[in-house]
Amino acid sequence: MTDLSSELADARNVLLCAPSMTGGEGEACTDLLIPSDPGGANVLWVTFRGNASDCLDQWAAATDEQPAHAAVVVVGESRGRIPEGVTVEHVSSPSDLTGLGIAIGELLSEWEEAPVVCADSLTAMLQYVEAETAYEFLHAITGQLYAADARAHFHIDPTAHDRKTVDSIASLFDAVVEFGDGEPKIRKRHLLR
Repeated sequence: MTDLSSELADARNVLLCAPSMTGGEGEACTDLLIPSDPGGANVLWVTFRGNASDCLDQWAAATDEQPAHAAVVVVGESRGRIPEGVTVEHVSSPSDLTGLGIAIGELLSEWEEAPVVCADSLTAMLQYVEAETAYEFLHAITGQLYAADARAHFHIDPTAHDRKTVDSIASLFDAVVEFGDGEPKIRKRHLLR
């Protein structure tokens, strides 16, 4: 598989497009999430379809080092245990984008060092809000991430949405990685316009 960390070194906000049935983005997610110095990392997960334990299990499967700081924003119902030493924030409704934005902003402001961020999944979010609302929210959040000097990636299932919605959301990102048959296809911002 392509070394996405190297290929996307200059991209700060990345959209991972993978049909849910393929699951091809899992390795890419981990590759983008784990920095070269995992023990010094600040890590933020935003999950619409998992829990804090799932997020930390992904990290633990890839490295023996604990991140310097770890936080998870769980959107919707949360099942599972809360891992020790992890900040967990809950946003009760997937349609509460204001609450989600506040939770993300507060966590980003707590860290002096730039974080890595995984947001899973925009497809789940789009089940609760209109595409235009999601676009406006993502525009604001990617701005916050730039201001925090974060490296972030977001997941979306392109087969669950019309092409116009996916293209609109993709326009907010520095790079888009499309998974399907064979090697992932990478488009960087200058190609997205």
